[in-house]
Amino acid sequence: MVNINGQIYANDDAFISIFNTSLISGDLIFENIIVSRNKVLFYEDHYFNLLSSMRILKIKIPMSFTPEFLENQLLSLYAKSGFVDDNILMRILICNNVASKVNPTSVKYYIYDSQKINYSISNFEKYTLDVFKDYFKNTGLLSNLSTNNQLIQRIGLRYCQENDFNDCVILNNSKTISESLKGNIFMVMNDKVLTPPLKDGSNNTVIRTKIIELINNDIQGFDVIEQSLSVFDIQKSNELFISNINFGIQPVYKFRKKVFTDEITSLIINKLTLLVMG
Repeated sequence: MVNINGQIYANDDAFISIFNTSLISGDLIFENIIVSRNKVLFYEDHYFNLLSSMRILKIKIPMSFTPEFLENQLLSLYAKSGFVDDNILMRILICNNVASKVNPTSVKYYIYDSQKINYSISNFEKYTLDVFKDYFKNTGLLSNLSTNNQLIQRIGLRYCQENDFNDCVILNNSKTISESLKGNIFMVMNDKVLTPPLKDGSNNTVIRTKIIELINNDIQGFDVIEQSLSVFDIQKSNELFISNINFGIQPVYKFRKKVFTDEITSLIINKLTLLVMG
């Protein structure tokens, strides 16, 4: 089921006009959110992420877009979808609601449920990583947003399929690491957990923020350091993992000839699962 500007539609009846400028131009923004037992997890963080993205892309924020309004829209769809006791990933899409104006005066939002969530370690011994070097990610505020403009990710995933990798590192124009094709990247190195800073092109996701908070507060003896990282730092790491709200944390087993362990990563996964699943 899909909520389009407050109206609930069956999946087959929901659509975005092919003339919509956000669809054509790539300034459609989205936020993936977990709803669990009629509660929107980390809602305040997601809400301010959405509004910040709208301001950066100069999408006019309607007066009706209050925290209470959007939360109610999520929960109403959750209730009607029949997932009362499940952890469900829901996606909010926000785009301009006018097909041809340069400065649209209204927006359109879409909310739909995409999948059930169950965080766990999956396929650790098979998850392989490489570097995608055909194209580089720009840095700056736009690189931190979740938009439908994801050319590098799409091309990179085709590269993975052709070469039998699960994922690839994305580099920025300075040849430092931005993230992976599927999420934010973290390296466990001795008593530190390293991750690229937002200024290097990392996507500013809520799950990234929550993992940083969790490690700093709940993983004894470890602190997160945000710093520029190179491919050579991967080789020096003891453990490596990818984060995405869709799957939580995915430990990386192998990068080229380097094989990783997952002791600390497993501990972080257990803490995150408890935080999200309750």
